[in-house]
Parts: sequence; structure tokens; C-alpha cells
Amino acid sequence: MSDARSEQIMAAIETLLTGLTTTGTKVQRGQVYPHQAADIPALGILMGADTVSAEYQTGLVDWELNVFVESVHQVEASYTTMGSGIETKLNLIRKEVHAALLADHTLGLSFVIDIEPGNAGQPLLSDSGNIPFGSQMLSFIVHYRTSRTDISA
Repeated sequence: MSDARSEQIMAAIETLLTGLTTTGTKVQRGQVYPHQAADIPALGILMGADTVSAEYQTGLVDWELNVFVESVHQVEASYTTMGSGIETKLNLIRKEVHAALLADHTLGLSFVIDIEPGNAGQPLLSDSGNIPFGSQMLSFIVHYRTSRTDISA
């Protein structure tokens, strides 16, 4: 039996975001611990709520999967304020993530109906851990379909 379609979507997103110009292969799903200096810039991918949007007499169910992508970039010593420095870096990552995920509205999966961009959170600065960094949470909504009796089909 295949993985649940939500898992297939998350794996496809991880693949699409691995190798971006700014973050490279520094992509992790469900990261719990803070990023280390050597791992920044980076992306974290988190699965959000997966809600039913429609049920059909034909035995099919439409879902909306919320996906969050956290971009992280180190604050360089020359950045004295939130200003253009870290915001510019986070906006570059945002542009790359957006382009990668919205290039194909199905994410290359036959059961995905569409992906749409959600909100982009306010850039945040943090000095927790051993390095100061900026981060921003990006959200996307993936619309997909499964069988009523088997979420992997």
C-alpha cells in the first residue's frame, strides 16, 4: 500500500524545495531543534491541518492540506536593524520557494487538484541559540482528492 496522499504531498514539496539557489540542500521536515550556524540559510517544512473540503456520492473526498515553509537566514554582523539586510535575504528565499512550488499547480502528482499561496508571516529576529537569525513562515494550501475508504488512493 502507498503512503497516505498527504505524506506523498509533503515528500514532493521537500523534493521541490531541495536545491534552491539560496538554501541548497538544507531542507528539513518537522524540525524540532534550532538550526545550527552551518545549516543556515535553511528551510523547514511543516504539515498543518488537513481538512475535508467536499465529499461526493462517487466515494471521493476532496481535502485541503495546509503546508508551512519556514525560511531561516543568519543575521550578518553588518545588520544593525531589521532593515533591508535580513528582509532582503528572506524575501529572496520567499521568491525561490514560491516559484518552486507554484511552477506546477499539481506538484507533479496526479491526485493534486491545485496549490495556492497562503499568507507570509512577519519576518522575525531571534538571538536564541548561538547565532542571531531571521525567519519567516510561508503558508500554502494544497487541494487534493482521495478515495473515501483509502486515503492513499
